[in-house]
Amino acid sequence: MLNSQNKNMKKLSATLVIILSAFAAQAQDSPFDPMHDRQLYFDCLNIGAVMIVIYLISSFILQIIRQATTYRIKNRMLDRNTEVAVVREILQPDKKENKNYILQWFCMMAAIGAGLLLVNLTKPYGMHSLSILAFSLAAGFGAYYYFTREEKLKI
Repeated sequence: MLNSQNKNMKKLSATLVIILSAFAAQAQDSPFDPMHDRQLYFDCLNIGAVMIVIYLISSFILQIIRQATTYRIKNRMLDRNTEVAVVREILQPDKKENKNYILQWFCMMAAIGAGLLLVNLTKPYGMHSLSILAFSLAAGFGAYYYFTREEKLKI
């Protein structure tokens, strides 16, 4: 019991020393101001754009692989003469999921476009531009939720 308390005290004191040394390292004449550092904005924008492009490319490749594997599975089922009820259920296209997928992309792209238009209209770029884009994306997600919720209520 006493040994575990000693370990906790050592961890606490080590954490306190690390935090205090970080404060001492920040004692400089010219403080870092992330609101006025244009290089930080540039780097964040580039990193975000690269991650979005990687996501889009990987989701496209994943969708192609998914389509190819379902095509192969359906062909093998037809070749092996499986039961008609099973084949009919699996070969039936899932239009509702595809429609929701298209609606989701439409809402996101429309929200991004509206956000970029608002940013362009309020010219001085800065933190308020990021907040405009964040709120427009939130509105896009809200619209998508609203449309899918209305569809679920009808069913």
